[in-house]
Amino acid sequence: MNTADMLNYSIKSMRSRSLRSWLTIVGVVVGITAMVLLVGLVQGLKNDVESQLKGFGTNTIVIIPMDVSKVASYGSTQMVPSSGKLTELDYQRVKKAGSIDAITKILSGRFNMQFKNESITVSASGIEPENYGRIIGSSLEIDTGRFLVPSDHHALVLGYSIADSGFTKKPEVGSDIYVSGEKFKVVGILKKAGSANSLDSAVLMPFDDAKSLLGDSIGPNEISAIRILVKEGENVNETADQIESIMLSSHRKNEDNKDFSLVTAGYISSQIDQTTSLLSLFLGAIAGISLVVGAIGISNTMFMTVLERRQEIGLLKAIGMEEGEIERLFIAEAGVIGIAGGTLGLLLGALLIGVANLLGFPAQILPQIAIGAVVFSAIVGMAAGFIPSRQAARLDAIEALRYE
Repeated sequence: MNTADMLNYSIKSMRSRSLRSWLTIVGVVVGITAMVLLVGLVQGLKNDVESQLKGFGTNTIVIIPMDVSKVASYGSTQMVPSSGKLTELDYQRVKKAGSIDAITKILSGRFNMQFKNESITVSASGIEPENYGRIIGSSLEIDTGRFLVPSDHHALVLGYSIADSGFTKKPEVGSDIYVSGEKFKVVGILKKAGSANSLDSAVLMPFDDAKSLLGDSIGPNEISAIRILVKEGENVNETADQIESIMLSSHRKNEDNKDFSLVTAGYISSQIDQTTSLLSLFLGAIAGISLVVGAIGISNTMFMTVLERRQEIGLLKAIGMEEGEIERLFIAEAGVIGIAGGTLGLLLGALLIGVANLLGFPAQILPQIAIGAVVFSAIVGMAAGFIPSRQAARLDAIEALRYE
């Protein structure tokens, strides 16, 4: 009996016990659907974050006053990251590093913002307009009005979300907004960048205005961050190493007790890869439990099938079918159940991923996941049917024919 005959024979056998076969297939469908959906959601999340990283810039370095490498993790004894301060002196020293195309200092804080007798609390940043615009690049797009210029005083550029839904009445270019009691004029509103992009909730003002508003709440010459654009063609990691040496010398720290971090697109990407890999593994294991339950169902069905078809097995042996052929016949039947469940699970998972995307949850099915799901389900099916098939193959032909 060739492979095609075995598959045809298996399908006919399943049809004769359609209810049991479908109930068994459902067990596999649940496991494969869960696996495809959960892994797809993680992959979609990873792709969404990576797309946002393009706005960060592959040749951008940001210096922040916190050692993010010491953030609490499993097995770590240090629960709180080292935190320091950045100053104008740091800014002036870093400016001297080679390979820098543009550099800007940023001063951030929380402010009360009032418009038309309605108040909200926002996180706003004081920037140097010319250099900030060069570093942010194409991700900083103006919808209406203009961007800040060096001569601006008490001027604001609002992110899309702040302008569109921050207040009941939408501020427009030319509107007066009070920030911590001081009057500012809106000169520009940014285009919508996407739900995960921080520029949508940005409130940008000239650096000196932010410094004036923060007053004594910050230290002398303190700044919140330094953003750097590395020249095209230069090695970002080498430039980051040079800047880190300058910062360690400036703060009189070493690698073990530093109180700052240099954040690059590569660093963020590596952290995301670690997180999503662990998440995929964890969620895949959860889905795998459902698949194990499905495999047990297949095994149970095949044991019942062998018991019910003892006379049939005896007849097959009587007409000359060898043990190996009978074994392969029942493994093929278990494999067909697995493939059917895997295919239906993949289709249902794809449907749910489509629904998730419509609801705003990024999700994606990779081709290797789709193919792997069906292949894996077939392997699970055949593995689950292995012991019952061995049992069928070893039945004594005479005893099987006598079975009622």
